[in-house]
Amino acid sequence: MTDQLELDQTTIHALLEAFDASDWLEMTVTIGTDRLHVSRRARGDAAPEPAREPEPVPTPAQPGPSGPAPQELTGTVVKSPSVGLFWRSPTPGAPPFVDVGTRVSTGDTLAIVEVMKLMNHTVAPSSGTVQAVLAENGARVEYGQPLFTIDPEL
Repeated sequence: MTDQLELDQTTIHALLEAFDASDWLEMTVTIGTDRLHVSRRARGDAAPEPAREPEPVPTPAQPGPSGPAPQELTGTVVKSPSVGLFWRSPTPGAPPFVDVGTRVSTGDTLAIVEVMKLMNHTVAPSSGTVQAVLAENGARVEYGQPLFTIDPEL
């Protein structure tokens, strides 16, 4: 039996990492009936997009006497499963899946990371209480970026 390549989350992530690391302007991959197309160009643009500096990953902050101060991440850190847009609720206007103080069980949905209209559910790896939400709703997030911290149940 031979292994067949599938256009699953792991493959998409690897392809997007290769695209991000390249100087390609566009990439199209077709596997079976699935097709992945990414482009650095805006729709209808004939010219390449100017090179951009990577956006800095925000450092979680907690208000202090002289303003925000860096906060050490404690508990279980839940990271983004892929690059994409971070959504705290299932639909616009709906309440968020979780807030700070919400008790969660293993496998509960915490948020959605959308990449090219593919919705990746970010789930709680363990039971506990949400300590912090580290990304803004609708923000662009990177693979592995911390999104939540959970205080595990003892």
